[in-house]
Amino acid sequence: MAAALATDRRELHRSLGAGVLAIAGLSSLAFAQPIYDLLRRAPEFFAIRNLYMGDLLALVVVLALAPTLVLSAPAIAARFLRPSWTRSAVAVPVGLLAALIALQAVLALPAAAAIGMTLAVGSTTAWGYVRFRGVRSFALILSLAALVVPALLVLDGRVRQSATAPSQAVPALPDSGARAPIVLVIFDEWSLTSILDSEGAIDRERLPNLARLADRATWYPNATAASDGTQLSVSAILTGQTPERGRLPTTAEHPVNLFTTLAPSHDLFVVEPITSLCPPDLNLLAQHRPAFRKRFHLLVADLAVVWLNLTLPTIWTEQLPEITHTWSGFGQDRAPAEPIDPSNPAGQRAFLHLRDAERAAEFRRFTDSIRPPDQRPGFYFLHSLLPHRPWEYLPSGRAYPRFSRNRIHGLEREVWTPDPWPVRHHQKRYLLQVQFVDLLIGELIEKLESRNLFDQSVVVITADHGLAFEPGSRRRFLSRKTGRDLAEVGEKASRRNLHQALDFAAVPLIIKAPFQRQAEIDDNATSLVGLAPRILEVAGAAATAIPRFEDTETPTMVGWAAGPVELPIDRQPWRRERVAEQSAMLGETNDPMAIGIAPALHGLRLSDLPRRSSEIGIRLETPDRWDHVDPQAALLPAVVQGTLTGSESLHERSVAVALNGVIAASVRPYQTSDGRIRIAAMLPEHLFRPGYNELGVYLISDQGGVSTLEHVNRPPRYVYELAWNEPGRPVLLRRRRGGIETEADKIPVVREAGGVIGYLEDGHRSNAGLRGWATDIADPGGVAEVVAFLGESQFWAGTPTSNRQNVADRHGPEHLYSGFSSTARTRPKRGAAAASEILRKIRREGFVAYAVSRRGTASRLRFFYTPLDEEAGTEVVPISDGRRLPVLQTGGRFEGAVDLVSKPGKRTFIEGWAADLERGERPRQIVVYRDGKFLVALGTNRKRPDVAEHYDDPRLLQTGFRGTVPGAPEPANFAERHRVFALMLAGYAVELPIRTAPGTASKGPPS
Repeated sequence: MAAALATDRRELHRSLGAGVLAIAGLSSLAFAQPIYDLLRRAPEFFAIRNLYMGDLLALVVVLALAPTLVLSAPAIAARFLRPSWTRSAVAVPVGLLAALIALQAVLALPAAAAIGMTLAVGSTTAWGYVRFRGVRSFALILSLAALVVPALLVLDGRVRQSATAPSQAVPALPDSGARAPIVLVIFDEWSLTSILDSEGAIDRERLPNLARLADRATWYPNATAASDGTQLSVSAILTGQTPERGRLPTTAEHPVNLFTTLAPSHDLFVVEPITSLCPPDLNLLAQHRPAFRKRFHLLVADLAVVWLNLTLPTIWTEQLPEITHTWSGFGQDRAPAEPIDPSNPAGQRAFLHLRDAERAAEFRRFTDSIRPPDQRPGFYFLHSLLPHRPWEYLPSGRAYPRFSRNRIHGLEREVWTPDPWPVRHHQKRYLLQVQFVDLLIGELIEKLESRNLFDQSVVVITADHGLAFEPGSRRRFLSRKTGRDLAEVGEKASRRNLHQALDFAAVPLIIKAPFQRQAEIDDNATSLVGLAPRILEVAGAAATAIPRFEDTETPTMVGWAAGPVELPIDRQPWRRERVAEQSAMLGETNDPMAIGIAPALHGLRLSDLPRRSSEIGIRLETPDRWDHVDPQAALLPAVVQGTLTGSESLHERSVAVALNGVIAASVRPYQTSDGRIRIAAMLPEHLFRPGYNELGVYLISDQGGVSTLEHVNRPPRYVYELAWNEPGRPVLLRRRRGGIETEADKIPVVREAGGVIGYLEDGHRSNAGLRGWATDIADPGGVAEVVAFLGESQFWAGTPTSNRQNVADRHGPEHLYSGFSSTARTRPKRGAAAASEILRKIRREGFVAYAVSRRGTASRLRFFYTPLDEEAGTEVVPISDGRRLPVLQTGGRFEGAVDLVSKPGKRTFIEGWAADLERGERPRQIVVYRDGKFLVALGTNRKRPDVAEHYDDPRLLQTGFRGTVPGAPEPANFAERHRVFALMLAGYAVELPIRTAPGTASKGPPS
């Protein structure tokens, strides 16, 4: 018998061990392999983000252990609690991992088919693992993947080279002889056609600063980018070498470049967010490498987004942050610029690895580093991530809220939709951002002039590559097929392919030589590969210091995917076509705001046009944006987004958007992958006025050559007040916006089964944001509005419109669009100090939010407690309504205790009291945590005459509490795992000591 038991134990051990190994191998294939494969194909990822071998090994360890431990935990628990369940507990994660692997293999199928197939694979695998030894043996063999998958990454020579810390050794190059100061700015994703007017010259009206620079410089209208990929192109510009795919943009790969060549004679002020060609010890603007915890946290967060984008069907990835070519910070919100101490000299400033959110601030910090002439001239280099997407800046420099998750409707995997109107809408946004680039160029020129550097300096403005706005074609990157067509057919290739290649290759290039006074135009074909030699030549370098480059007669661009592509010398047909298209869009006003489906209506007053009512409706995203506008604020609500509702086919209709009684934009609706009909429109800055701005949406009908506007109905806009009826229950007073003097509707706040439900979610750590979901179980889509109060004042109101798959999974697909999310604002306060005060108030008091149904009732949205956290070295109790309450101990102002822990039967009770002695208040609530996680909340309204008598304060009579603790813990060890907090109205969580022996009552408050 003993031998049999021993054999069974060994078998269980082997079964568990084999299961854990199988889970390790499958998790490597499901989670790590897609990420590692991408990293092997783009090894520069590590160099660009300043990640070294330690970071790489830490990533490998985390991806190897974390999923395995999490997924193996049930099997390990089953081994000790119920051994017969061990195999089944292994089979479940094995089936899940097999489903994830299958999902990655069938992403090309429609979403429903892909999900159905993966569910079938997962369930079959789990069943087979339980039933068949062969399946278990095969799963065990796959455990080798846990070693092979990370080994392929770590042993990859290119990855190891990219993850190697940069050497401080700089090649000992002789003084080049150059003495002129040099300013080189490479913009990103800037096409030549965007700067041209209808005659093919630099557009002086839209881009006056660029034209002003060209008046004292040489313009190269036939300049050709070295590559359609940023790393290759910028590396070629800085080295004078033809780009080679596979070479990393690092000093180790390119030891001789403009930085190392000019280092003996120039001080280097360098900002290069994508490449790492300047040795850090030479760069007076060198980046401080973030601490390991910070950079590794960002790495894991970004790779999680990458994995989801690689794994999930498109219909779901639309809800994810987009993976842009900025290499980091995917989906992170706009963040404030890193403050710089103006007392520090420029050489002591540290530029963080900035994300695209701080592009304007980065440019201005760069210009601030320009210093007056010194004994050593300066080489000022900036690779600016403008006007690269995301497109978010207006010509004045004011930003507008980004589109949801940075997604670009009408663009799928870098290919534009054949429908021209989404493409034209985004081209409009791009051209507006180009005008902002011109504003920054003007600021750069003014800074150089104020430092007495403009005349004597070499000033170079260019771009790494362009982009295309051709419906049905690629936005970026020549495909391999197009590259082969251009290589095989040459200048006889299809017009479409030639023009697409020139869209990517033709970029602005302006070079101002020292003391140049006259404008020149060089029409020769000019490759940006020769820019470094040209800069050194103009700056006065000796001929021996100027690198040679192969200047071919036929311009060539190295495609990121397509390889070397020869381009036509004669670009007039392409230029005439693109200039004609752009001029037609800009119209007589030569303004990107003229781009629209009905530009003739732009600027007309509504009162001058015939109008009628319509049955069509629209739900605007964050409709309160236009209620309290400051036209001088840094963020302007210049983008309108919304979903049209109605029975007719709406995606063929034209829509006009009016602001303050004037037609501001005209657009064509577009259809999303889930079938919704949406609009997106841009509003011109000059139409905004301080305070309330009236926004109107209209369908355009053309009858007999006369445009008629059909008003699109918006849900009524209301102002709410929070009041109480005679029994003391809350009630919402609702008035139509603009009708404050009218009688208010009374909306009772009710608790009804099967009615309006919802939750506030934890989304307030870094801003005054509001996030959650609300739905009407009895009437899907019946939540007309969510209104939130901060104190007694309405703080935010909006309509649930965003996708919440978790709600649909639980309550049915008809409740899918039940989410809401907004950065809340208050009207009377503005500025950073006010915003900080608002955030403090939210963290102390929390939001109170109500969902208002179409049935005329309201329900308060619930909140929940999240695990204990730490903030600035202080432990906090985080709550999803925005509160983050610092934990205090009793003593002084706050007193209380758990007086009794008892278990008279099968339930455990606690009793105690808590009070704010200064205010004479009882707590809002008592909460119990177990092992750092929320367990239960208790009310506080029990009489404690002993407390009132002890402190001689009758206000403290109702400060007691009593309640049941889930799990029926034993009183003897209750304090070992449980903590009890009193949440005070003053905004603190006071931890209550457990003063008595288990099962006995204390005599009351401390003496």
